Amino acid sequence: MESKVILLAYIDILPGFEGEVKEATIKLAEETRKEPGSELFLPHTQNDSPRSIAFYEIYQNDTAFQLHKTLPHATSFFEFVKGKIVDDKIEVVFLTPLKSSI
Repeated sequence: MESKVILLAYIDILPGFEGEVKEATIKLAEETRKEPGSELFLPHTQNDSPRSIAFYEIYQNDTAFQLHKTLPHATSFFEFVKGKIVDDKIEVVFLTPLKSSI
């Protein structure tokens, strides 16, 4: 059985692009939640940095995650944010749940 893919992703929006990137992020979230392998997709702005967006994502498995990255709504988002986020970089941190020994 394949493991779930759990990750945090971060983007920092360049000044002047906040509204349009946040709007595109909301649309991305709406479409991603419809994907069959997407279990959770929650974007948030950071309290102390309103131009920073953190995404908390869970996919059923790596196949679902790899598919997500190729779907039109995701590839359109990746293209749209070019030149609108710092260093054109989406930082991704993969997570592993802690297992209880109890």
